[in-house]
Amino acid sequence: MPEVQLHHDGHPRYRRMVRFDWSETPLHWVPDDPFSTHMMNVLHLLLPEGERHFIKAVLEASSLVDDPELEAAIKPFIQQESWHAWAHQVVLDHLAEQGIDTKPYTSRLRKMLSVSLGDPPKWFTPGLKRWWLYRRLADVAALEHYTAMLGQWVLQNRGLDYAGTDPMMLDLLRWHGAEEVEHRSLVFDVYQHVCGNYFIRAFSMLMTTPLFYGWWIAGAKYLMAHDPTIDQKWRWRDWLRAAREYKLPGPWQLMVTQPARYMRPHHHPGPEAVTTMAVEYIKKSPAAKAARERAQLEGKAAVR
Repeated sequence: MPEVQLHHDGHPRYRRMVRFDWSETPLHWVPDDPFSTHMMNVLHLLLPEGERHFIKAVLEASSLVDDPELEAAIKPFIQQESWHAWAHQVVLDHLAEQGIDTKPYTSRLRKMLSVSLGDPPKWFTPGLKRWWLYRRLADVAALEHYTAMLGQWVLQNRGLDYAGTDPMMLDLLRWHGAEEVEHRSLVFDVYQHVCGNYFIRAFSMLMTTPLFYGWWIAGAKYLMAHDPTIDQKWRWRDWLRAAREYKLPGPWQLMVTQPARYMRPHHHPGPEAVTTMAVEYIKKSPAAKAARERAQLEGKAAVR
């Protein structure tokens, strides 16, 4: 796909159609650390369902966008998010092959998201329907803040490397993280363009933070309870231990520092991450390199 020329840092350029082979990836891909493995595995459960709603909200808001640069960035954002959802869905199939059925959890998540990020009630007036779209966009912008923060974290931290993490899984996390960093400003900018109300934005962060981490922790507990190879419960002290070892972001950073940064009245996602770090990783990512080679062989424009 040809590159969309954008000058705004934090907007996407194009989709990279990466693929991953999970045949050699063990169930506990952080060696000897089921806790860290399953805390990160929850992302495979959350992201496919969430990103489908992200796409829908941005698509619905696109008719209200009259800025050419912002409008041009929406298509590659949607393409990136749809590929992310697909890539993580394949990991769920891999987990199922190893004895962990994630469908009960993802079914509950799907129902919750269909209410909170789905269509408005039919009896809503046009004004309430517009507010519902603004609120959904604000929720997605808040969640994109977290995905960009997690992307920056996985790009710059080396704890997972030192632990001997499976290289295929680490490449997936860093490729996805790099693209989240790359398009970190898009949804926020769409929200600011079509609405921009600070109180809706702040309220969304206050509401999404406990829900996001509640579902994350519940997902980790679910995976550990259904892992047929361990008899281990989810514990806060294991999270603190993993954070000290730089295998996971710390709970204080996730639940306090990041929401506080986002809720500043003059906040913008641009300074929150480093695009050059993301682009540099994508240049050397094994999966992204293979995607470029496939594109060239198929006669498509190379994804640089």
